[in-house]
Amino acid sequence: MQSWILQPIISPFVIAMIAAVVLLLLLIQPSFAKLTPSRRWTLVWIRLGVISMALLAMLRPGCVQQIEKNQSAVLLFLIDVSRSMDLPHHSDDSTRWGALVDAVRQNENRLDQLNKNKIEIRFFAFDNQINQLEVKDGIVQLPDAPDGSETDIGSAIYSTSQDVRDERLIGVVVGSDGVQNALYPEIEITRAADSLRDMEVPLYAMTFGLPGDTGQLADIAITNLPEQHRVAKKNVLTVKATLTARGYANQPISVQLIIVDSDGNETAQPAEIYTPTSPYEEMQVVLTYTPPEAGRFRLRVRAQPQPGEIAIRNNELPSFLTVDEQGMGVLYIDGNIGFENKFLRTTIAEAAQGINVSTFTIYETNRETRWPEDEWLLQLLNDPNDKYDVIIIGDLDSSALFEPGKHTKALEALANAVQKGKGLLMLGGYHSFGAGRYHQTPLADILPILMHSTEGQDFSPAKIRKELHVDRQIRLRPSKDHYLTRISEDEDPRSVWRQLPELAGANLFIGVKDSAEVLLETETGGNPILVAGHVGGRVLAFAGDTSWRWYRHGFKDEYNRFWRQIIFWLTFRDGKSDDSVRIYLPQRRFQPKTKVSFTVDARTQTGEFITDGNYEALLTTPSGNEIPVIVNQTNARNKTDLEKDSVDEPGLYKIKVIGTRGDTKIGETEEEFIIFDRDKEKANPAANPEQMKRLANQTQEFGGRAMVPDQLGDLLDDIIANPPVTKIEIPTKWRLGETFADAAGFLFAFVLLLAVEWALRKKWGLV
Repeated sequence: MQSWILQPIISPFVIAMIAAVVLLLLLIQPSFAKLTPSRRWTLVWIRLGVISMALLAMLRPGCVQQIEKNQSAVLLFLIDVSRSMDLPHHSDDSTRWGALVDAVRQNENRLDQLNKNKIEIRFFAFDNQINQLEVKDGIVQLPDAPDGSETDIGSAIYSTSQDVRDERLIGVVVGSDGVQNALYPEIEITRAADSLRDMEVPLYAMTFGLPGDTGQLADIAITNLPEQHRVAKKNVLTVKATLTARGYANQPISVQLIIVDSDGNETAQPAEIYTPTSPYEEMQVVLTYTPPEAGRFRLRVRAQPQPGEIAIRNNELPSFLTVDEQGMGVLYIDGNIGFENKFLRTTIAEAAQGINVSTFTIYETNRETRWPEDEWLLQLLNDPNDKYDVIIIGDLDSSALFEPGKHTKALEALANAVQKGKGLLMLGGYHSFGAGRYHQTPLADILPILMHSTEGQDFSPAKIRKELHVDRQIRLRPSKDHYLTRISEDEDPRSVWRQLPELAGANLFIGVKDSAEVLLETETGGNPILVAGHVGGRVLAFAGDTSWRWYRHGFKDEYNRFWRQIIFWLTFRDGKSDDSVRIYLPQRRFQPKTKVSFTVDARTQTGEFITDGNYEALLTTPSGNEIPVIVNQTNARNKTDLEKDSVDEPGLYKIKVIGTRGDTKIGETEEEFIIFDRDKEKANPAANPEQMKRLANQTQEFGGRAMVPDQLGDLLDDIIANPPVTKIEIPTKWRLGETFADAAGFLFAFVLLLAVEWALRKKWGLV
């Protein structure tokens, strides 16, 4: 089939006018000579040819022709070869892999027929990688057994379909249990299905295995166990986890806490019995342990395997335990119970098990009759049991504890205790720091800020002295890279501070002492907000009192970490060892061959990060092999990823790091983590047909659907009976002068006519 087209270089009307004028000129005859009729018509016909060619060049005619060509068709088969395919397919002894192999083998004749119909079948095996399977003599070479480490369905669909986007893809068949286990999938599973929908390609989802709600699967699992615990020696450690029981209603399940010391010796604590009352139930497990000695330990929560249980590797979870030599006591003295007080008390108490927070509120309503209330504080500070490591003073006027010349001993004892090693934190408020007249107390010598004798705030709200406060919304920024300002693992320590909600205001410090460090300041104006000092013990002055806003507006983790680090810093527990070099492992449990990341840093005695340190790291595997690790020394926080092949062996690993600065050793430390043999591919025996159905439904308008393995033959029969259109019409175009040959031939003919016309006129005496 062909059609002619015109593409004039100017308006067709103008071309018609030019043609009319030129044709009229043909009527004009020469007056100086006479021509015979035959000669005159010869010139007329030659000139008509020249005019026609000129008009043809201006009209630029062309031709479009449809040519029918055969196009190859492709049907993709994606086969899940992860280890979960070795789990039961039905309630009998069949496995999902066995059922998948049977489905392929039973349909080999149909697949061969499709190939004869010019529909190419391509098989791919996938787990978290994709490999094309070889086909020999029409038989696909399937693996002997599924051994993939994790399932990534989305990446398999997306990558294989994109590779054939220039061919005629008629469908994608996915054979899997539908359980997506990849920790870091390259392509989200829904995005992969969306890409097929955009290509108008149907997805046929063939599910193997039973869903968890059929009542034919029985399983016990321990989940939601924190990876790290910390407690003081001889204090009660409470370990909480979740026991998930499927198919064991009204059957007692024994759960134990197992403690493992540094030599690998195990001590099992008395078991607790939990009895689920429904076919599927999640129960909180609460186990306790009182460590007799300080040190580093591992612990495991283990549920006794039950009769008929298929997957038993998920019956226990490991964790790490640090037992301190002594607990930590925090005394929080405040003038009221506001939001900052409420949030801080909870956060500090939950920072680590073994932190005992005592609060004492001295209300302003009693100031006329009972102030100063200092005897109790003096008794606590002189108590030989020495229960408190940190003293926090909130929005409390100094007159609640101090009277010049009369009641001075309590704050003198507090100042003396801080100089001997206790931590002191003073928070902002209308009656804190200079506004609370602390310049006249013994604390003036140990606080890291300057105060003036003219400062002082009356108790009447109507007489608030705004010049003593930063009376506006303020956003904070770190003034230096310090342990206390690192509240996230971002490379840029300032990035998270830019996102935190603003504080409602703060105390205005007239200055800081020469020996002090400003760690936080206002983003606008640079007013000091968090100031650190060292007077034997560590001292912090925090000018704000509305940090609870961070917690309430979506930054709970940053809020908790900030205040937890403050308490640890004040008690000299700001590292995981006594050395200045620290390893930070945010995660302590990993699957084999997964991403293990850690950061290394070193700090000075004042807590500043050392940016010019050099580090050597050594990884010790469970079998005792020592593998050197190159630390990425890019900045103060040197983040490093271990090679996946180095963490493929289940068991306990140790990372040892030695830090140097020039020729001087600045410290060394080590941390442990576990690669635990809990195969996530086999941890959950339930398939996920709903997910497979959702994927197929995304391409439903193009024929996509979910199916069981027995329906594969019907699908292939449908394709054989109704083969897709594999012939396409490809348009080919030709236009005058578009090729060199056309243009040269046309020009030659045009010039030849002009030359002949001129030669004849010359011969006949017309020129």
